[in-house]
Amino acid sequence: MCFLRVLAAFLLLAAAGCAPPAATVAPLFESRWHTVQGEERSLRSMLGEKATVFITMDPDCPICQLYTADFQALADTFAPQGVHVVGLYSGPFMEREAARAFSAAGAFGFPQVMDSACALSLALQARVTPECFVAGPDGKVMYRGAFDDRPVRQGRKQLQARHTWLADALNKFLATGRPQPEVVAVGCIVECDDE
Repeated sequence: MCFLRVLAAFLLLAAAGCAPPAATVAPLFESRWHTVQGEERSLRSMLGEKATVFITMDPDCPICQLYTADFQALADTFAPQGVHVVGLYSGPFMEREAARAFSAAGAFGFPQVMDSACALSLALQARVTPECFVAGPDGKVMYRGAFDDRPVRQGRKQLQARHTWLADALNKFLATGRPQPEVVAVGCIVECDDE
């Protein structure tokens, strides 16, 4: 019995050593960003008092296009609770004009930054667009994953959401301050090089 406990402890420690570091944007708080709206702002100035939702976006991604009305609705719903939304257009191939047109079409009032060097996307460990991240005031990611369950897989979606993953995770985080389980997001690949 003692051997099994030692083995279990060893395996847990080994697994912890192999896991990637926890996602956080804290090292980037003072970095300056150009927004799609034409401003230069520090990341800190865009953060919410209680939480910040980062959303990776791509104007050409059909799944991002599915959510244009939902992104702003989420921002409006949670703003009174001290939550801000920040959009990310990641990768060297992302065009500012396309991002600006997408933002205008969605009537987005929240800041969106051009993350050409993928600094924020890599800090968040982003994989797809749209992928949502809830960061606490200290910059640590407390939720990552899907907005809801409408996208089933690439090329297939359902009309109505049965689960509102992001809103549920955000409400639970605001109530408890605890990390929420990841729900793997379906989307278009974020084109960032992690080298």
